[in-house]
Amino acid sequence: MQTTDLERALETARKAAQAGAKIAMNKRAGRERLVVEAKEITDYVTDVDRSAQTAMIAIIREKYPDHRILAEEDGAEGLGDPSSPFLWIIDPLDGTKPYVHGKDEFACIIALAEAGTTILGVMEAPAKKDSFWGTSGGGAYLNGKAITSLRATRDLDDAILCTNMGGKSRGTDKVITIRHPRCASLQNYGCAAVEMAEILKGGNDGVFFEGVHLWDVAPACLLIEEAGGKTRTELMDPKKPRGGVRCVASTQPIFGELCRFVFR
Repeated sequence: MQTTDLERALETARKAAQAGAKIAMNKRAGRERLVVEAKEITDYVTDVDRSAQTAMIAIIREKYPDHRILAEEDGAEGLGDPSSPFLWIIDPLDGTKPYVHGKDEFACIIALAEAGTTILGVMEAPAKKDSFWGTSGGGAYLNGKAITSLRATRDLDDAILCTNMGGKSRGTDKVITIRHPRCASLQNYGCAAVEMAEILKGGNDGVFFEGVHLWDVAPACLLIEEAGGKTRTELMDPKKPRGGVRCVASTQPIFGELCRFVFR
């Protein structure tokens, strides 16, 4: 894309993410009853996930009908031209569990990739009043202000890290056993986008994930790199783009050690 085209795409992405966020906040305000289903015993989906995704895709396809779509919920398969190098990656409601329980850790997020490389990312976390956006080579922004630096992490002993540990014990008791790198604190907010947003806000130092999906991390990875951090994401099965990924994103001082831990 030319620079002007990328700016146009960013405008479309922000409009789409804001539409999803508006749906989520209107439902949260109690104007309509929230419908919650279980994809499986440990995984929720709501009518907000579905209606937000529909609205977000409609806005994107109005401007880019030939582009392909990779989205979390059903209904986006086969859209666009299979030969298009452009792929919109959408999570209409990252953090469904926190959302269902009335917490603030949820976000509507979008990335655009060209030939496998992410070129823009947008994250709307409306309950936190945080709006992130950025483009490849164009920097990262939070609520209109450029993010020019991340936390000055000394080393892993100094680091606050997040990961997708535990959290899925419905149906049975269990003991959580988790292998993790040394750090000052290990946390889990239940929403990868918000966990990665904390790196952008200078509060946390890094994340390491195994088994999340591309739509959970693609926008924030672009933003973290544009803000001076480093990221690495790999499909656990290269033949399954909807499958799980391993991902590390962090400030620069701890990136190498985190990668050695995750991609061993």
